Amino acid sequence: MITYYTDGSASPNPGPGGFSVIKELQPHILGSEDGATTNIRMEGKAILTALHDAGGEQCEIFTDSEFWINVITKWAPSWEAKGWKKPGGEIKNLDIVREVYPLYKQSNATLTWVRGHEGDIGNELADEWANKARENGDVGPVYVKDQAPKSAEEYMDEYLALGTIMQLATSSGNKPWISTVYYVADSERNIYWLSLPERRHSKEVQVNPEVAVAIAIKQDIPVIGIQASGQVAVVDDPVRVEKMLALYVTKYKGAGKDFHQRFIDGKNKHQLYCLTPSLLVLFDEAHFKEQPVQKII
Repeated sequence: MITYYTDGSASPNPGPGGFSVIKELQPHILGSEDGATTNIRMEGKAILTALHDAGGEQCEIFTDSEFWINVITKWAPSWEAKGWKKPGGEIKNLDIVREVYPLYKQSNATLTWVRGHEGDIGNELADEWANKARENGDVGPVYVKDQAPKSAEEYMDEYLALGTIMQLATSSGNKPWISTVYYVADSERNIYWLSLPERRHSKEVQVNPEVAVAIAIKQDIPVIGIQASGQVAVVDDPVRVEKMLALYVTKYKGAGKDFHQRFIDGKNKHQLYCLTPSLLVLFDEAHFKEQPVQKII
């Protein structure tokens, strides 16, 4: 089965626009539209282009446009039956609706909604390339030339920046424990998180600093994830704390913004923990199908 991610962009809205089709997690087709357009039109064009590309083969199209999923799967049948009319007004973007709905009916496609801008790797790629399509302005469809293959290390850096939630395994007295934390990573692939000292995993790393972590980047097939193990230490250097907390605030849209000042004032109850990996492994079925396990260190 083919996997697509699609997205559209217009800035301002309405204004210059672009759309992208990501196929098997690789940029595949870009497009635009003459003159001013809208996000919604570009999102519809992206789905339409993916359906054409599938050519009737079984596929799943992921989109963050709940609107277009409703149009195609819920509303269009009634509009078609009534001669492409609806009570209370005109059908917007009717030219796209009348093309995409019959194509969808004849297809072997599943439309799946994904929450936008929440770290889904395919959605993030689709968003990035839709913006590139808007900037390029080529009406298209424009097929993206094969990109030079990235190394496991390059993918690791991308995924560490993209991921948000990490499973942390600690152990004390031969009794293992799993916790869930939000994390950031630096350019050396050290992994940081904030926690209260009284939490169980915080107490356990004081006794046994050896831990393991797992980060799920893509949970559906093909699966992508990160595993690491190493030693944890509390970060108390103010310069390093300030640098990591700035990264933390940016990644989590303002969360922890007062941590650094409270740290300086001695009022903060949280501590900043750092895992220095001695083992770092990428599991990537999407880009390394023959050998998904890629040992980084």
